[in-house]
Amino acid sequence: MKLSVLLITLVLLCAAGTTSKGETFSSSIFISEIAGELAYVPYDFEVNMNPQQNIPFVGTSYLGFCEDLGFSESSGNYKAVNRLGYAGKYQFGRSALQWVGVTNRSQFLNSPLLQEKAFEALISKNKWVLKDYIDKFHGQIINGISITESGLIAAAHLGGAGNVMKFLESNGQDVFADANNVPITKYMKVFAGYDISSILPDNNARATL
Repeated sequence: MKLSVLLITLVLLCAAGTTSKGETFSSSIFISEIAGELAYVPYDFEVNMNPQQNIPFVGTSYLGFCEDLGFSESSGNYKAVNRLGYAGKYQFGRSALQWVGVTNRSQFLNSPLLQEKAFEALISKNKWVLKDYIDKFHGQIINGISITESGLIAAAHLGGAGNVMKFLESNGQDVFADANNVPITKYMKVFAGYDISSILPDNNARATL
């Protein structure tokens, strides 16, 4: 009996060690290039929802948006790879990398500059997808949420542009959230009011060094 208990304990300890070794348990921006496509989203406890924490002097500028969102997703770690394979400071999936023209994942992980270019291109493409909605709904209050361009773009990163459209078209009744109850409205609130006007809508945007 004692031997059996000991063996079970050893197995559990080994399993626990295998799970954690070599993995970075960061959250992810689960970006979809297809409007309306469902996206996996991070666990609520994985997402640091305290923007500008330990990041001084960037405020609500475009740089502030990048740093705060990057900090929330990976603590600003360009080398981060989560358990689902999302990579880099902004936690790109393979389809998102392809959408912005990145074909070499290893080069991507080893180049902070390429990651920043990819993020800029992704914002530009999501702006293009949502441009009519941004023009129409910017400044409105929907279910107590002030609608801003940066909030919508952040929400599109989390749940896909299609689910942002559904939220707006339903006057806030259709709120996409994952099984762990992380809604796109959380990103709309937390990342509202940043000035990302320097990034123009462009469906052909690509990340190039």
